Amino acid sequence: MGQQGGPFLDRARAARLLDAAGLDALVIAEPEGFLYATGAGQGVAGLFRRAGAGFALIPADPALPAAAIITDVAEAGFRAASTISDVRVHPAWIESADLRPFLHEGLAPDAMARAAWAGRPAGFARPATFSLDAAVAALADVLAARGLRHARLGFDLDYIAASDAVRIAAALDGARVLDGSPVLDRLRMVKAPGEIARLRLACEFGEAGIAALVAGVREGHGVEDLRALFRTGVAAEAAARGVAGPEATFEYIGIGPRPWQPGLVEAGAVVKADMVCAVGNYTSDTSRNFVFGTAAPAQRGLHEALEQAFAAGAALIRPGAVLRDIHAEVMRAMHGAGFAGYSRGHVGHSLGHSLFSEQWPFIAAESDVVLEPDMMIAFEVPLYAEGVGGFNLEDQLLVTVDGYEAINRLPRTLVEIG
Repeated sequence: MGQQGGPFLDRARAARLLDAAGLDALVIAEPEGFLYATGAGQGVAGLFRRAGAGFALIPADPALPAAAIITDVAEAGFRAASTISDVRVHPAWIESADLRPFLHEGLAPDAMARAAWAGRPAGFARPATFSLDAAVAALADVLAARGLRHARLGFDLDYIAASDAVRIAAALDGARVLDGSPVLDRLRMVKAPGEIARLRLACEFGEAGIAALVAGVREGHGVEDLRALFRTGVAAEAAARGVAGPEATFEYIGIGPRPWQPGLVEAGAVVKADMVCAVGNYTSDTSRNFVFGTAAPAQRGLHEALEQAFAAGAALIRPGAVLRDIHAEVMRAMHGAGFAGYSRGHVGHSLGHSLFSEQWPFIAAESDVVLEPDMMIAFEVPLYAEGVGGFNLEDQLLVTVDGYEAINRLPRTLVEIG
């Protein structure tokens, strides 16, 4: 799937959300959000994770075209990957020269470079990395061209450093710099078909890896052994399909009776496999629980309570459901099963393009978010019990028009292995 990611942003939905928030445009600085909005990355400058590496401008009025501000070193790659044609460029620290027009003129390399740089203004100098001031100046030009110089601008302030936000507001004097992160979050929580395809494939890779772990686990294995089995299974699945495997995997493996101090596989040991695969930087999240040998009554009873709570919460998952109600139902089910003190901050989260597999919104007691079709969530009911083991029952669920589709195929029961 590579780095290209769309653009997946829905301009019509963005228009509705921006209007409801009282914003004239959304300005996105976060690298993941920039890719989501433009279909192309910010290039190497994005690795600094500071505002100015790239800005994506999404006007509320769908008749006004989107625009991008990026560093010069990223321009060629951006234009090749994105459908956005209005691209403004500012210098990065990396020096480059396009010598192609001069290669057949018999010039020395330095003469070709000077010819390539002939249009540079006097005193041109590259910044140490990139210049936020130059990026904002380019943004101001774009805003003026669209009649938005004095607009209400929603920036992703959850990402932008406070010191950078102050500089941006001062440089855009006349515009109102407001918080656009809630709009961006709500845009990203509903997935485009291409995003769903990435998450589905990532989940399928993860389940293949878990199956390989189960088939290969042996007494005496530790976390690194199980991680290797999982990754081998993922790679084998990709090879069998003839497709590229995930860019990364993350394995949260528990072994034995102490959830946060994993031991070695031995008779009666719980094995928790909470696994993540990233496809096109979209991360799956699946967790299953096993016992090596015969499960003890305490292990079986605890897991059955988690299964019942999972089923109770999942029964509410459909468009129109409020996330706090799902959370409350899971709590009721656990308390009704005898776990009266059970408390869990969230029992699930959105999935998408992120540095971490857990994205907003969370299925939590305070969440008033309403489920919509094409949301992809990881629904989970965990319990970490010292002396017994760590357990997490977690599925990827795609919200459909009348309920949900479970992307996972592995059984949700506590499975005896070995």
